[in-house]
Amino acid sequence: MKHGPLTRRRMLGLTALGAAGVTAVGAGRGWRAGANSEQSPATPAATPTGGTDLAAFADEIAHGGPEKDGIPPIDAPKFVAADELDQLLKPQDRIFVLDYRGERRVYPQQVLVWHEIVNDVVAGDQLSVTYCPLTGSAVAFTGRGPDGAPLTFGTSGKLVNSNLLMYDRQTDSQWPQILGRAITGALTGTTLTEIPLVWTTWERWRSRGVDAPVLSAETGHIRGYGQDPYGSYAGADQGYYQDDGLFFPVMRRDDRFGPKEIMLGVKVGAERLAIPKQTALAKGVWNLELAGQPIAAVRDGALETVRVFSRRLGTLTLTFQLAEAGALRDQDGRGWRLADEVLTGPNGERLPVVPFYDVMWFAWYAFFPETHVATE
Repeated sequence: MKHGPLTRRRMLGLTALGAAGVTAVGAGRGWRAGANSEQSPATPAATPTGGTDLAAFADEIAHGGPEKDGIPPIDAPKFVAADELDQLLKPQDRIFVLDYRGERRVYPQQVLVWHEIVNDVVAGDQLSVTYCPLTGSAVAFTGRGPDGAPLTFGTSGKLVNSNLLMYDRQTDSQWPQILGRAITGALTGTTLTEIPLVWTTWERWRSRGVDAPVLSAETGHIRGYGQDPYGSYAGADQGYYQDDGLFFPVMRRDDRFGPKEIMLGVKVGAERLAIPKQTALAKGVWNLELAGQPIAAVRDGALETVRVFSRRLGTLTLTFQLAEAGALRDQDGRGWRLADEVLTGPNGERLPVVPFYDVMWFAWYAFFPETHVATE
């Protein structure tokens, strides 16, 4: 199957451009970054911090088909009660849940797939909720420009490593979503603050009975809401999300996992960690460490997803194991429970969330070839 800007523009209902193709890697397993990997002689070398020189990313910018803001961001989002979306969303449709400073909002994937960015205000703060269907990555950002004003973002129509390349409206600097740093423009080298978005299904969310506003399909644009031009995350015919093919080239590849296996990408300081999501779900709790920080990947059984928390409580480092009914116990036998997106201890202690997001393996590795990988 041929992929490229032509296919993508047709899928999005836009005017077609020329095509380009690339073959994806196969599945495999390994431990250390670099093992069983493929890298072309022209691939830029990784820096000691585990990334790639920003200029090298800028050299790899590719046109994705649509023009600048041809995939239009939502700048004035409207929110409705959940029952108003029941006719649009099917039980297995994916949604992204944001918890930010005591406020909660829901963003349907069936809406974001047509827009990729929602510039929103939550708890009085300017946030940009972003989703890249090509790399299966959804994360919210905050950031400020040189004048201290909050940044808002648009879609450049371009990609790096098949990933959404955003631009900020204030300086026109360009930011790969997965990298979270500007690679061109006045803000080059600036890093955005990441805020997790949790994936789940509409059915699981509705079963929680949580009263939270949901992004409406009344966006001011005419799009095929309720249909995903790339395929489906549910059912036998998942299209792009299931096959190994990529639409666009990437800087480097690695065959330890299938290219589109979902990871939880975690960043602590200059170090990166990929946690295989299905393994984390099966384990229930996974005690890990990154850059000297003890963390835990914890299954949220109600939403059938995984969240990442610090294991540090004051000067104490906690080690968790599964207990009854999905609860956790630490090394001293004290019970901990995940409820309302918070990991709470017996005396009301709360462990902080460590920023993370879902992402396809091929894309995470293309940006972070020195990533650590969690293994059993």
